[in-house]
Amino acid sequence: MLNLIKYEFIRKYKLIAVTIITAIALNIFLITRGVGGSATFLVLFPIVLFVLYLTDIIKMYSDDLNNKTGYMLFMTPNSGYKIISSKLLTAVLEGFALLFLYFIFTLINGAYIVVSTGAQIDYSQIIRVVDNLLSGSLGFSLSHIFISLTATLAFFLAFITTVYTAMTIRKSIFSEIKFGGLLSFIIFLCINWGISVISSRLFDIITPYYDSITNAILSAGRATPEELALILLPMTAFSIIQAIALTGISGYLLEKKINL
Repeated sequence: MLNLIKYEFIRKYKLIAVTIITAIALNIFLITRGVGGSATFLVLFPIVLFVLYLTDIIKMYSDDLNNKTGYMLFMTPNSGYKIISSKLLTAVLEGFALLFLYFIFTLINGAYIVVSTGAQIDYSQIIRVVDNLLSGSLGFSLSHIFISLTATLAFFLAFITTVYTAMTIRKSIFSEIKFGGLLSFIIFLCINWGISVISSRLFDIITPYYDSITNAILSAGRATPEELALILLPMTAFSIIQAIALTGISGYLLEKKINL
């Protein structure tokens, strides 16, 4: 599986390099606009990264199923479970790499903000400075951002597994049917409908307990980072379970039913 993950990253090294270079150029440009430019970058950069990340992860699997290069991958002595798991692990590693990249840019912009205030750079205080800036101007802290991004990564992986499963079903069970793109979209909608039914029933069970905690937290005003993590915990846990289950289904179809 390690070789499969290496293969995925080798395929996309150019995209990664272009993304980093573009981010650096954009950050330099916004820094020339002052402290406000740095704060804008820290807020908008995760959004842009998420869009690029979503596009890249979907395209990574779609190309293997629909292009001739996919034959080379599926002809290797790797099971369908390993192939789909390697793609999801690649997505996880790429997601954490992007979070780390955001952390690096946070340090850089934090250092610039400290210098702009006329103070000496103290790297132990940079995160606190950025955190105070965000809290004062935007109403949330840096910890809120990282907790939200981590939860978003779990939700995103669950979403990706629904996309992967829809494409896998179309290329296996319904491989002989025309209008593959439309069929994949219909399957995707059906999967999400089924998941929404299951999740609604599960959340109905924990709603009394969950609502009491959420209301107690929100009644006190703005949630702390720890309280935010507690609020997001049920949905995050369900997303992880969903990702594992759909990965197993996709792996089975790739192993037994795939028709390239």
